[in-house]
Amino acid sequence: MFSSSRILALNVGASKIVLAEFSVKSGRPPELVNYGTADLGVDPDSETVLGPLIAPAIREVMKARGIRPAPLMLALSGQVVFPRFVRLPAVGRDKLMQMVQYEVEQNVPFPIDEIVWNHQFIGDDASGEQSAMIVAAKIDSVREITDCVSAAGLEPEVVDVAPMALYNCLRYNYGNLGGCSVLLDIGARSTNLIFVEDEKIYSRCI
Repeated sequence: MFSSSRILALNVGASKIVLAEFSVKSGRPPELVNYGTADLGVDPDSETVLGPLIAPAIREVMKARGIRPAPLMLALSGQVVFPRFVRLPAVGRDKLMQMVQYEVEQNVPFPIDEIVWNHQFIGDDASGEQSAMIVAAKIDSVREITDCVSAAGLEPEVVDVAPMALYNCLRYNYGNLGGCSVLLDIGARSTNLIFVEDEKIYSRCI
């Protein structure tokens, strides 16, 4: 996916940022080689605007851990996104994409021109249905964070949402899980709760 032999992953939370560096070699799983955190110095329950604090915190971690710029994967908090799990009939690709967009227009509580959205198909359509997870966020909320990351000298190649990043990590590392599994990501202000069972997924930010 990337020509670089290194990638960075950044998670921006309500009270701290976490930056991880991975070595990427062809034919081998990514290997964690460096990791650091920095407190944002705010009370998670306060209404403090985090934007001005993010870039200095990133630079602090990079300097302390000796992390150089590389392609960046950015994970957004579940608080800033609107998730929806849908089951769709197994139809052609073009029709399927039209149905996904219809679900976004009908279920996301913001005007379509004020949001950025994406989807991920889950499993296959062997059962006669196609499952998909749709996530949407307000453009201004995403831009506020990406601008801060850019100010720290990093350019996000991928912007993901924390719940789906956790889901994909689970599937990547434990592909043969049976029954129902629960992922619990406890943060300073909110908790991501993710239920995974076969080809079904339920995500809630509490």
